[in-house]
Amino acid sequence: MTGYRKDLLYAAAPAFLYTILINVVHTLFQAAGVSDSGMVLQALSSAVSLLFFIWYAFRCGLFVRFQSRQKSVYRYPASFCYVSAVVLCGVANNYIYMILQSALGLSDTGYERVAQNFYQQELLIEIAALCVLGPLAEEIVYRGFVYQRLREKGSETLAAVCSALLFGVMHFNLVQCVYAFVLGILLAHIVNRTGSLLTAAAAHMAANLVSVLWTETDWLELLNQAGLRQYAAAILSVLFTGMFLSYGNQMSRRSGQAKQRPDNGEGNRE
Repeated sequence: MTGYRKDLLYAAAPAFLYTILINVVHTLFQAAGVSDSGMVLQALSSAVSLLFFIWYAFRCGLFVRFQSRQKSVYRYPASFCYVSAVVLCGVANNYIYMILQSALGLSDTGYERVAQNFYQQELLIEIAALCVLGPLAEEIVYRGFVYQRLREKGSETLAAVCSALLFGVMHFNLVQCVYAFVLGILLAHIVNRTGSLLTAAAAHMAANLVSVLWTETDWLELLNQAGLRQYAAAILSVLFTGMFLSYGNQMSRRSGQAKQRPDNGEGNRE
């Protein structure tokens, strides 16, 4: 049991370090009077944290381990399907939260405080912080270090669940915890099936981008539904998530089969 706890602490250490680092840097920038915008401070602290973990990843040889196993043409449609599945899962989560909030009167003051601080800022800064810098850093930390370390010590399923749970808890409010946990499971699955951290990062960035554009602009007005249409939209989002995930798995298997197929470069000869 003691050895297992040590393994868990070893795997989780990068997540704790990331959380401490981003908060310390945020506090230092705020104390220095760099900006009075919470989103600008978030972007700057995310950038510093990202640079640190890129350096740490190169030092540990992390990126070498993530050279994609997918070498056939099927890796591209697989990546597209997985990114689509994550985006639709995010949309479904938003619908489910709105339905529960409306039906049960649920509220999360922690999430509301985060939304108030982060949203209603300059759109480009939001996109940089929430859709580029943050997701890249989080994928290196949670799917790069945490998930891979857990995989080395146990099963893929346990590694996915534990890394996703840690990813959710580190958001420190119930709504984002559930959202991040579900997406964390999918993102770990993507890394496992494709061997590509970049595909998981692209999916994470796309999901966050849809969320920001949905909240801050009228570009995705079609997603705003109410009443029975909201229930229907939630069900369709879940169904399409499953469909794209299934297609992604099929393409991933074909990619693996194509890689294993011998190719002597001679082609078919009569």
